[in-house]
Amino acid sequence: MALHFNDNNSRSSFPMYFGRQTKFGDAASTPLKLIKLHVEQQVNATFPLIHQVATTMVFKNDQNRVLEGALEFTLAEKATICGFEKARITFEKEVRKGVDPGLVEMVQGNLFRTRVYSIQAGGIRIVRVIYQDQAKVENDNFLFNIPIYFTTTLDNLDISLICTHTSNHSQPQFLSDVKFQQPFVNSQGKYCSELHLVNVKPLKGEQSMTYMLRNLAPEQAIYSVEIDSDDRNQAYFALCYMPPFHQYNTMIDNNEKAMSICLLWDASLSRANVENRNHEINILKNILNICDCLSTIGSDDSTQLNQLTTKPLWIFNANSTHEPTNFSLINYLTNVSGDGYISRDKILDQNSANHIVQWVDKSQARYISTDIITNANVHDIYPSHSIVLIPNAERFILVGKMSSTASAKIAINFSISNQIHRQELIIDRADSTPENYGLLRRLYAKQMLTELTAFPEKNKKRILDIGMKYSIVNNFTSILVLETLQQHIEHKICPHPSRTTLYNDYMKYQQNKNQEESTKSQEKMTAVLINVKPLKGEQSMTYMLRNLAPEQAIYSV
Repeated sequence: MALHFNDNNSRSSFPMYFGRQTKFGDAASTPLKLIKLHVEQQVNATFPLIHQVATTMVFKNDQNRVLEGALEFTLAEKATICGFEKARITFEKEVRKGVDPGLVEMVQGNLFRTRVYSIQAGGIRIVRVIYQDQAKVENDNFLFNIPIYFTTTLDNLDISLICTHTSNHSQPQFLSDVKFQQPFVNSQGKYCSELHLVNVKPLKGEQSMTYMLRNLAPEQAIYSVEIDSDDRNQAYFALCYMPPFHQYNTMIDNNEKAMSICLLWDASLSRANVENRNHEINILKNILNICDCLSTIGSDDSTQLNQLTTKPLWIFNANSTHEPTNFSLINYLTNVSGDGYISRDKILDQNSANHIVQWVDKSQARYISTDIITNANVHDIYPSHSIVLIPNAERFILVGKMSSTASAKIAINFSISNQIHRQELIIDRADSTPENYGLLRRLYAKQMLTELTAFPEKNKKRILDIGMKYSIVNNFTSILVLETLQQHIEHKICPHPSRTTLYNDYMKYQQNKNQEESTKSQEKMTAVLINVKPLKGEQSMTYMLRNLAPEQAIYSV
């Protein structure tokens, strides 16, 4: 059975899944079959914090009629879909004409959805999604997790992994339990792993593959610089650094502990039947030694939480990961107040109560500020305010803009166990020779959005502008999937070269159009020259001005 994806359209939409499967509305759904999957991943080993993944999916319509598909694509928590132009404006024009473009939109959390039409009877449809993700840092290694979701037997599975600028001492290595692994081969300064399989049955358990790059200098900051494609005099920079927490691993003294506490308890109807309420109360009992009086609190009016950040603030959340959570607002509140966020995973861990109590008792490490020592052109640095750091978790990330023609020296200031840690760094000028994939550009934009989306309605215009400029999908932007040559021509959007036929047709059209315009311009010039007839007699013209004061001298200065 299918479902109606758009109330304004009488067609039925058939689900097309990549990742977590959900039901659209109340109707049961019959997904279209994924028959081919091609995953391409690439990372620059000089700055392995971020990498880019392109996932190409081929779906087949086994029905005897034309279908519309609704693709749901699940991303990792920190991944960002990228690569669109003028989406909203184009979409509105196409809808008014009754044409059906695909529009990739954020559904909730890390789940994205797009409509795909038309899928001919017995035919196939190719969908390609490109996104960038952040590597996980574990035991001084960068881990790259690439999802490979499929639930039916694939005709073809192709996987391509490329690590550029990799030294001989940091060869990429697969984790021992990774399926579909093919050894990396060193070729012209880069390591490549290629895998091509046919008739592949679905995996059981975790549907992903992971490999790692060794961090040769775990206590040193790593950075990268990328020239701004819009202004080559400017460049984006990004650095990541793990402060030496172990040097400041001390507990706060008893006289520094809080003498009072204010507890905010969510008693709204949405939390009436939370399955893990007892876990939350158990932790509070360990911290406060109080009785369970919280379960009796009824629903009340909402509170403006951003007005309650003058004191340290801890937020506990036992909701499931797929339930809507405003992480941007949570991060803002905990960063401004100076404390932290306790997620469901931490709450449900064995002996979590004691660990969380110890965590709350410790003085929280914080990033304070960045000082610009040389090169005044360093600007627009994010985070733009102090934030809390989590030990043994992710590395601290700093992004900003600088001149592309000069180096910069900066100092990053941290507070760890109430002691100041200062790290000075030199960021070299941008190198114009490497290929520019726009990874730092989008990382910079994403860090900006992390702060702005805490209050999305207040910052709606800036969020929209950033999404459109940097090609990032968020609550106010989306990706348009143009299907026909005519759509690309009308909206002046060149197809990606990977769509070979469409790309070649578009380039041929542009060449013919330029030739026609040049021919018309030449014909007009020739017609003008032909219409100019030669004059008889003297070939000149004369006009006069009357001198109103003939007896007076005239002069000029």
